[in-house]
Amino acid sequence: MSDEEVLSLLRQAPFSFVGTIENVYAATMSDVTIDDRTVVVLIDQVLHAPPVFARFGGQRVTLQLAPGYDTPAVGYSAAFFVQVGAVGESVEVTEVGRLPLEELQRHTALAAKVGGLAPFAALEERIQADSLREHSSGAQAVVLGRVVKLEQAVPMGFSEHDPGWWRATLDVRYAEQGELEPGEIGVLYASSGDVAWWDAPKPQAGQDGVWLLHATDGELAELAPFQILHPEDVQPVQSLDVLRGEG
Repeated sequence: MSDEEVLSLLRQAPFSFVGTIENVYAATMSDVTIDDRTVVVLIDQVLHAPPVFARFGGQRVTLQLAPGYDTPAVGYSAAFFVQVGAVGESVEVTEVGRLPLEELQRHTALAAKVGGLAPFAALEERIQADSLREHSSGAQAVVLGRVVKLEQAVPMGFSEHDPGWWRATLDVRYAEQGELEPGEIGVLYASSGDVAWWDAPKPQAGQDGVWLLHATDGELAELAPFQILHPEDVQPVQSLDVLRGEG
């Protein structure tokens, strides 16, 4: 399987692991539909995963096999790429793709050469770089700057999901994208920790970085010309190399 094929699997599947089939036509959960493509798999090694599943090694989960693959026998091991479904007394996952263990060895050996990284670390970096470049293409400006002031832009509202608008003043030193001149510029951000805004950037006083700025609309434009709401809108300074296709 080529790197491009593995990249395609990683883009589709947020979770991958080396697993061994322990039971066929069985499940670890009582409330899932069981058929001949439902198996119980022991996770031998997590390959890549969201933080909540990063320590799932040694656990058994219910795996719904993809229709394009043969149903493996008990004892079969492979690298499974999955999407997470039901979560309860256990976890149900749905197979997106599969990688034979002999093909995984190539990725494991390559990762070991560069400091014992996770098997797909290099490919995950490519995915993250592609995502950042795509996101930056929708920004009105991409600048290098430092936070020199933080202030509340409007009083906190009474709505459960009120963003709690604050304004960060950036001292822009350089514009990688857009036509901003060096100097100070106001940027709105959501200070709320509510579930609707928890992953939105929260600038800190003195913070230096690369800022992906998006134009504000309507009344918000009277408070500041730009806003940052997406998790990728604030990046470390070295991300300039990635945006330029150099990293």
